[in-house]
Amino acid sequence: MFTDKQLRAVLFIGLLAIARAHDMGFQNVAFSRGTLLRNGRKAVQSLDSGVQSNCVRICGERCVRMGLDQSNRYAKLDLDEETLIKEQQHVLVAYKMRPKYPIAVDYVSTAAHFAAESSTGTNVNVCTTDDHTMSVDAVVYEVDEDEELMKIAYPVKLFDRNITDGRAMVCSILTLVIGNNQGMGDVEYGKIHDIFIPPNFLRLFDGPAVDIRHMWRVLGRETDDYDPIVGKTEWNGGFVVGTIIKPKLGLRPKEFAEAAYQFWLGGDFLKNDEPQGNQTFCPMRTVIPMVVEAMKRAMAETGRRVFFSANITADDPDEMIARGKYVLGQFDHLAEQVSLLVDGYVAGPTAVTTSRRNFPRQYLHYHRAGHGAVTSPQTQRGYTALVLSKISRMLGASGIHVGTMGYGKMESEKSDKDIVYMLERDIAQGPYYKQDWAGMLPTTGIISGGMNAVRMVGFFENLTHANVIMTCGGGSYGHVDGPAEGATSCRQAWLCWKAGEDPIEYAKKHRQYARAFISFPGDADKLFPNWRTELKGLHDITGEEGKVVA
Repeated sequence: MFTDKQLRAVLFIGLLAIARAHDMGFQNVAFSRGTLLRNGRKAVQSLDSGVQSNCVRICGERCVRMGLDQSNRYAKLDLDEETLIKEQQHVLVAYKMRPKYPIAVDYVSTAAHFAAESSTGTNVNVCTTDDHTMSVDAVVYEVDEDEELMKIAYPVKLFDRNITDGRAMVCSILTLVIGNNQGMGDVEYGKIHDIFIPPNFLRLFDGPAVDIRHMWRVLGRETDDYDPIVGKTEWNGGFVVGTIIKPKLGLRPKEFAEAAYQFWLGGDFLKNDEPQGNQTFCPMRTVIPMVVEAMKRAMAETGRRVFFSANITADDPDEMIARGKYVLGQFDHLAEQVSLLVDGYVAGPTAVTTSRRNFPRQYLHYHRAGHGAVTSPQTQRGYTALVLSKISRMLGASGIHVGTMGYGKMESEKSDKDIVYMLERDIAQGPYYKQDWAGMLPTTGIISGGMNAVRMVGFFENLTHANVIMTCGGGSYGHVDGPAEGATSCRQAWLCWKAGEDPIEYAKKHRQYARAFISFPGDADKLFPNWRTELKGLHDITGEEGKVVA
């Protein structure tokens, strides 16, 4: 309960706040400014000096913030979301936002300040504001303080367009929806959990030039039944067995090329890891010709076509273009078997667009290294991994890393499968918005981060399909019999899931898959506690592999 002195202090704060509202021109206050101030002074004079001082300090902070209260302009809680979506004139963004009390006044006014800072507002009323300016205000249209939910509608007219071709740009969207608002003094945090791009605006973004069908075609697989709108259990193209060159750094050209060759004897898709490029100990102009020869050797031996994903990330777009041209020139007639990798989060939308527009015939591989700084569930600012993935599709990524949905070593959850659905389907439900992609080509989920054959059956059961690129670095190069057998074990894990067989029973009949259990005994013990007994004596398995000695 409040004491009388505390109640009078609270009253004084409210009186001064309303008086300040009069100064700002609010017309719905029913008392004169003079009356409010006189009563307020009487209230505070009745307090002892210590309470007076604290009261004045709080009033000062709050009244300053009240001077920024723009809720009469930037909050329109009567707007209907269904109508906003139907009219296609706004980008809608759902945030989790918490005001920073006591600096913030209340939830709605803080949300309105957030919308103002994200669009046409500033910290004072300016004489240059006109009717057109106010017509492109971003406005808060829904709040739920208990859930910390704030939804803002951004008019599409706010966003920048290219002077060369009139197309829209992702960097302009990010500048507004996740720009200055991340440093506001009255906001504890604000994180984007979903974003809706109206279909007619979405058509102004590049989107992918090629999708997974390109890779399936190059690998010699059927693609006629591919349908991104309907989530089928298995599309014709199916699972792509991939890996990352390991170790991620340190290999010299000869060793790098040999590692590629060994994997390609069993797998489909091999990629540079995100930091690999043109290190002094492994120059691009030395290693790439060797990789080309390794690819030719592997194809001659197996009769299968394979893929290489080359990292062309750089600070300078001209350097990226030079790297892309060099790599494709070296592969020559095998160029369609080359994907170009861009570290899309650290290098940004410009780098992704540079690759998309200069090499439209290549599969564009978006690596998201660094994204956890803003997407992690532990991070309360920024945006989620789902939002990042939607951005990647708009930019034109053919594939993007999406984690392992709780089945690998990286931070992720089983519900992250919704990210894959959002990327691959033409209409998909997000946390707050259903996105219509307006026929934009799909982006494929690339699974990476601690995966191996032992973990894969559960992964596929959770995802419900296998139309992904699985890049098992340790899962291939960590297999006891080498990377080719590691790749084969991953393919067998997929076939086990596809056939609906029990993994232990399947392992009894398939050597490479069985020996994945002794390659990754920690995972096997956790997922299949009886494997040592069931597989003992089969495929040179003793059942003692990897046991922890007490």
